Amino acid sequence: MTTHATRSPVHGPARPPVTIPFADYRALVADASAWRLLTTSPHVAELLAEWVEWDRRRTARQTSNAVCAAGNWRANAATPTYAELARRRATFARPALTPQQIRATAAASWARVEARNAHAGIRAA
Repeated sequence: MTTHATRSPVHGPARPPVTIPFADYRALVADASAWRLLTTSPHVAELLAEWVEWDRRRTARQTSNAVCAAGNWRANAATPTYAELARRRATFARPALTPQQIRATAAASWARVEARNAHAGIRAA
């Protein structure tokens, strides 16, 4: 036997048979059996597992890089540090009020609230 011919498929359009030399056919069959044997090897399974882990890490690295690239780092850099916030809290825009001044400010504030409620017709509970 010097050639091997294929038949047209059962489903789909009919195609003319493909004829290849029998030596090529045997080489293809040997390659297929070698690939089947290779995929059952524990060494290949270990290599595939390592490749899967490498690919997972590569994907995570690319995702992390994409997230960092998408971030608005100028806005993040403009966020004040804890030291800057502490410095701002330590400085005052006006002098501290005395307890009498604080009570007077609170009384005036409540008077404004009560006047607004009286104007709107809201009674205190």
